[in-house]
Amino acid sequence: MSKKFVSNKIGRFTTLGKSLVKASGHLAIDKAREGLDKWQVRKEKIEGLGHKAKAAREIVRSMGELKGALMKLGQMISITEDLVLPPEIAALFAELQKNAPAMRDEDLDQIFREGLGDVPEVLFSTFERTPMAAASIGQVHRAVLKSGEEVAIKVQYPKIVSAIKNDFDNLENLKKLVTILFPSAPNVDNYITELKRSLLEECDYEKELAHLKFFKEKCGQRFENVIIPSVYPDYSSKTILTMELVKGDDYHASKKYSQADRDFLGQLVYDFHNFCFYELKCIHTDPQYGNFLFSPDSMTLLDFGSIRSFSHEFVVLYKELLVSTEHRDLELYRRVLLDFGFFDETDDIELFEKHLEMVASLYDPYNRPGKYGIPKTNPIDQIKTFAEHIDLKGRRAPREEFLLLDRAHLGMYTKVKGWGSEIDWVTSKKAGWEALGE
Repeated sequence: MSKKFVSNKIGRFTTLGKSLVKASGHLAIDKAREGLDKWQVRKEKIEGLGHKAKAAREIVRSMGELKGALMKLGQMISITEDLVLPPEIAALFAELQKNAPAMRDEDLDQIFREGLGDVPEVLFSTFERTPMAAASIGQVHRAVLKSGEEVAIKVQYPKIVSAIKNDFDNLENLKKLVTILFPSAPNVDNYITELKRSLLEECDYEKELAHLKFFKEKCGQRFENVIIPSVYPDYSSKTILTMELVKGDDYHASKKYSQADRDFLGQLVYDFHNFCFYELKCIHTDPQYGNFLFSPDSMTLLDFGSIRSFSHEFVVLYKELLVSTEHRDLELYRRVLLDFGFFDETDDIELFEKHLEMVASLYDPYNRPGKYGIPKTNPIDQIKTFAEHIDLKGRRAPREEFLLLDRAHLGMYTKVKGWGSEIDWVTSKKAGWEALGE
């Protein structure tokens, strides 16, 4: 039975607070083990992981129940797969990509009455009340228009906007949640501000409808293999979005395609991203697997709620960042990092030198001509090795644009890596640079 959605500040604060207390307790037990002799730690390593898993399970449960900002944060963590967290814990967060508890029928009817004037059974020829999917901001239902078209209808949870605003009012709990999961994280204030902006924008389905129309027009002219659903404005509102029902394989099924097909899809994902970033200066930034469908020769994007636009200045700076790493140009690299806010003028030049070497080593495999796949090394491990020599805690995070840009990059990386695709990185990147005209 669906539970009543908790949107008020006190209720959400209490639910999350209880989960954080439980999670902190499990991690405190694990932390205490660090003082044990090494042989004991090795002997009890699996038990220690069990405490981390219990903490993560408690947080995931709370995220799924509360939805909104907390569930979205969990979904963002889930796309890191096992790059950041142990596989056993990453798998728990991956559950947030699939389903969350559905809303009550009376809430569903109320949203349709307010948005479209009547209950769904009156508006549509058929309407399936059991959702196809339920996620952080809304749930999706299958229906048939009276004119016969099969559609997917995204319906926003009641009072989700208030819930998200209340989550950000509980800022200290959000920061505590990030600290529990990533103890060495820098100051994340500007990332939290960006997350709030992005989430509130996702709650405007009229804006998402406009995004769908924009990308369908712009990308359809260049990428016939990228499918973007048509929309039905007469059956949409600020809290209801009706789209063409599209079909395809999920990502896990696509991993069984032939190597040639997986190479094609990997190249398609990368080419499409470069086109959107360098030419449109506007990218799709919600790469969780549930937002994509595939066939051996096509990719379908389903959700355009999370879209990030970039200034021309930012895109040019990002190109210069890549150029500086490719040529080991320390002067250019330092200037770009200062502009982006990674470091400041008081930092020693040696820090920039070490950072350049680390980033250049990460990018080197993608600067060779020809077709090749993603290296087997974990890039996060290289970053962690670098971070061990500097104190990131308390440092401000880079410009807020990087939150969603890095999220899109990570989603692209995990897909291409999972497919084992061999693609032409250089030609695609340089085509984007030429289109940028700088």
